[in-house]
Amino acid sequence: MRSNRKTVVRRVVLLGAPFLYLVLGLLHPMEDPVVGDDTDLWMTLHIGQLFLIGGLAYGLWLLVEGVEGRAAGITRALVLPYAIAYTTLDALAGIAAGSVIRSASELSASDQAAAARLLETMREPGVDGYVFYALTGLLWLGAALAAVIALRKTAPRPALALMGLGALVFAVGHPRPTGPIGMALFLAGVGWLELRPRAAEVHAVTSGAQPA
Repeated sequence: MRSNRKTVVRRVVLLGAPFLYLVLGLLHPMEDPVVGDDTDLWMTLHIGQLFLIGGLAYGLWLLVEGVEGRAAGITRALVLPYAIAYTTLDALAGIAAGSVIRSASELSASDQAAAARLLETMREPGVDGYVFYALTGLLWLGAALAAVIALRKTAPRPALALMGLGALVFAVGHPRPTGPIGMALFLAGVGWLELRPRAAEVHAVTSGAQPA
């Protein structure tokens, strides 16, 4: 029973987090909100990211659970930096921007115009902003590709190819179109990997025995 419960929790994380991130990417506005816009959806999505980023990071950890080797160690080393960096860059920054826009929308028309100009200025990233953005994507990509390499001896090659390609596409950005496409591919690979019949289970079925 404990083993079954562990399997359920594992699959909820491994399949649920990518699926919900796929939905989040489909719902994510193509343009950032401006002063005067309704920010309810924007805020909801970025609050949700606080949990989904952690779910993706934990899922990568679960993928290499019990796997030895340098690649598995790299995945374990990168999941926490990825979760911290991506949460800071996107989730917290998105929540902060939504809060500012919501407050600015309650100001007078002249003050709203000033707040809008200030917000646009703040959204113009410098070199350090681009570097941090690239770093967060590389942390995700490094952790995911290291997991793919760690599983290469035991997992189906097509499943690993889907995971690797999905991780690469998702690293570009989580909104449409790259986010949903990347997560769909990654989810397909993880689902293939996780739900495929294990050799011991196939042997038990063919021999009439009960799997352990």
